[in-house]
Amino acid sequence: MKKTLFLLVLILFFSNTLTAQRLLTSINSGWKFHQGDIDSQVNEINTENWEIVNLPHTWNVSDAFNETRGYYRGAGWYVKKLSAPMDWKGKRVFFKFEGANQTTELFLNGELIGKHLGGYTGFGFDLSNNLKYGEINTISVKVDNAHDGNIPPLRADYTFYGGIYRNVWLLVAEPIHFDLSNYASDGVFIDTPEVNEKKALVTVHGSLVNNTLDKKTVIIETTVIDKNNAVVANKSSKLVLGPNSKSEFSLENMEIHSPNLWSPDNPYLYKTITQISEDRKNSIILDKMVLPMGLRWFNFDDQNRFCLNGKPLKLVGASRHQDYKNLGNALTDDYHYNDYKHIKELGFNFVRLAHYPQAPEVYKTCDELGLLVWSEIPIVSGVTVSKEFSNNCIEMQKEHIRQTRNHPSVVLYGYMNEVIISLQFNRRLEEQDRQKTVNRIIELANQLDDLTKAEAPDRFTVMAMHHNTGYNEYGLTEIPDVVGWNLYFGWYYNTIEDLGKFLAEQHNMYPNQRMIVSEYGPGTDVRIHSTTPNATDFSEDFQYVMHASYLKQMMNLPYLAGFAAWNYADFGSSGRADAIPSINQKGLVNYDRSEKDVCGLYRAYFLNDPIIYIASRNFTLRTGIEQDKGTGICNDNVKIFTNQQEIELKLDGKVIGKKKVTDHEVNFNVPFNNGKNILTASDNNGHSDQVTIEYNVLPFHLDSGGVKDLAVNVGSDVSFYDPGTKVMWIPDRQYTEKSWGYIGGAPYTVQRRQLQTGVTQNILGTDCNPLFQTFVEGITGYRFDVPDGQYKLTLLFQEYNDPNGRNRLIYNLSTDDSSKDRKEREFDITINGEKAISKLNLERDYGSLRAVTFDFIINAENGKGIKVNFNPLSGVALLSGIRITCIP
Repeated sequence: MKKTLFLLVLILFFSNTLTAQRLLTSINSGWKFHQGDIDSQVNEINTENWEIVNLPHTWNVSDAFNETRGYYRGAGWYVKKLSAPMDWKGKRVFFKFEGANQTTELFLNGELIGKHLGGYTGFGFDLSNNLKYGEINTISVKVDNAHDGNIPPLRADYTFYGGIYRNVWLLVAEPIHFDLSNYASDGVFIDTPEVNEKKALVTVHGSLVNNTLDKKTVIIETTVIDKNNAVVANKSSKLVLGPNSKSEFSLENMEIHSPNLWSPDNPYLYKTITQISEDRKNSIILDKMVLPMGLRWFNFDDQNRFCLNGKPLKLVGASRHQDYKNLGNALTDDYHYNDYKHIKELGFNFVRLAHYPQAPEVYKTCDELGLLVWSEIPIVSGVTVSKEFSNNCIEMQKEHIRQTRNHPSVVLYGYMNEVIISLQFNRRLEEQDRQKTVNRIIELANQLDDLTKAEAPDRFTVMAMHHNTGYNEYGLTEIPDVVGWNLYFGWYYNTIEDLGKFLAEQHNMYPNQRMIVSEYGPGTDVRIHSTTPNATDFSEDFQYVMHASYLKQMMNLPYLAGFAAWNYADFGSSGRADAIPSINQKGLVNYDRSEKDVCGLYRAYFLNDPIIYIASRNFTLRTGIEQDKGTGICNDNVKIFTNQQEIELKLDGKVIGKKKVTDHEVNFNVPFNNGKNILTASDNNGHSDQVTIEYNVLPFHLDSGGVKDLAVNVGSDVSFYDPGTKVMWIPDRQYTEKSWGYIGGAPYTVQRRQLQTGVTQNILGTDCNPLFQTFVEGITGYRFDVPDGQYKLTLLFQEYNDPNGRNRLIYNLSTDDSSKDRKEREFDITINGEKAISKLNLERDYGSLRAVTFDFIINAENGKGIKVNFNPLSGVALLSGIRITCIP
């Protein structure tokens, strides 16, 4: 019997070219595009001077990252010619969009065919009755990403790119076909009502559409094959379809013996082939759907642990936004695949798709790679109290679930993220309106939870919440099956160690609550490093500290079902003004997907293969002061991430130490020499890693000579490397004799929930924000006790008195007093007693928050070095950076 079924499948495959079936082809190339709305009627559009673009496409790939606040949010038009051959007549012709942000209208030959609301789910339009067959047709698409209070998301910490940013498909089907109008879903759904190690029961159901004028009798059949193309189940049924009708079908409880179970370690996929054929001899196949199927079961046990296939499995992963450097959100499928392949290679088994449904390729890839998925709709930061908003949310969740429920990787469906955060920071909201909003949030959450359970009863519901007691007080934590906590202890508030305390308190109050830490992690700039890392300094070193502590705490909490680092990659957030403007830098990798060194920590924690990783890939050029006068050696820390028990470190082939490993890391104090230093870390089994660090060792006393270039990040205790100029700006210090440093004043700080050094506004006219954001205020002088000679002196400034105030994100969970009114600042600058600049007024002459640089050629004479004096005329002086370069 098995052999006969196998032959049957082969016959079906080889008969594809002889059957009618559906045509599915991408329509991505050669669109005419115009940014902005049009004045003419749709049927009179002149595209002669329009730009030619290929899809995926967004119009915000550049303006969302330039120095002008905001980015274009409005209409854009796409136009394409479509030839409709005569043999399509009588068939059904659909245009299918994987995603366009955020309202889309499609016109065919000037006539409106349909409109879709929402930017992150797929949708389709039926062109069949309006096409001119045998002629060239004009497809016109208007997409608009303007803010609409009735469409989520309303406000969020990511950029709402506009455009047709995912694939578009043309689908041509026979008059009898699977339902193509079911929320742009497959129209065929797979259920597995019973799965265990001994057997699995599979049900395939959906709807058939008969667009003919005749009653038809058809055979609906499903065949399940394994990876070896062997048939493991088959079932068929006869259906009578009325003219111009839709009929449901269900092929129930197909049994598979000793199934191969899908899991992260073994992402085994079967293939289901469901087809419609005429009920007659030598019948042709009218339509066919081939879908992957993973057999698995999952639940939460009485200890709140997530269990897959009967075994506890800690969900270990990261969240992921869908955009990419220089592309915005307009990614081809290869970019999506590569992201999730990279996530899997970091040792993760879990992803949270933040904060919206992502491209079909994402779910397909997670199925294939073995990544468990939390997928959600973008109700972020707040809601609009309107019927229209709620209805749009409900429709969005229906689309979301029906388009993704066939994917075995999806285990959690979410519907809200930090939804009360706007209430927390809106001090002007009247109490009556506040309560009205809370009531609508609770009502909508219950509606969405009920809907999700009805649409996907075999999945769990989840909601992500930030650190606020309101979620418990309002009863929101009691609505979903799983609570996700977005927690930033030690970054935005409190200390790193408070993470475990908070989770323990939640568990004690709600012992039956299933919990996931759905966000955590600090902003990190790989150009910044510190020997004394602290919250808000954006150093890679603080990223190590915070992630290492969080991992240790979370892995030791048995009742914590899992966690997802925020974020897999840096992503666009136009309102941000951090170390890199318009970028949220909390990623484990950079915006271009180059790795931050913390990736080594995750590999060491979660991969089984031997891992030894010297965490210095982004810090291979270093500068420091020699330890003692005349030694030419500077001691500096090197961190190594590993899953081995003991590590030996060599410097230029000589052993400098061997240490036991604690919590997957080990640290060595390395005596670096001036020039290239080769570090080799190895275990006892022949595994090793090697990095070359080029060290610029500065003399203990400057007057002893040897300084060719000394750049100082004034007012900061971190080093900053400029990859463009290849200059390392080292931490600042107060002046000491025979050395260098500032005189008078103090580094500028702001007390928020954490003590912030410098300001967080975007500095215009530079790509080196961190270099200008910190400064010494009230400075009176700067000295370099260098030997006699000629030098170039560079001074860096910016005026932080922003008259427009700070574009503060609620997601920083902080306040900032840096935009308070300040006295006008004006000062003179003298160098070695000579006036170099008179009456420098940065705000008047250059504007606020703009990088200002001055270069001077000077002589150090008579052993007096270089002395820069700042003489205030009004207010106090400040300085952001200083550099001296010896001129031979």
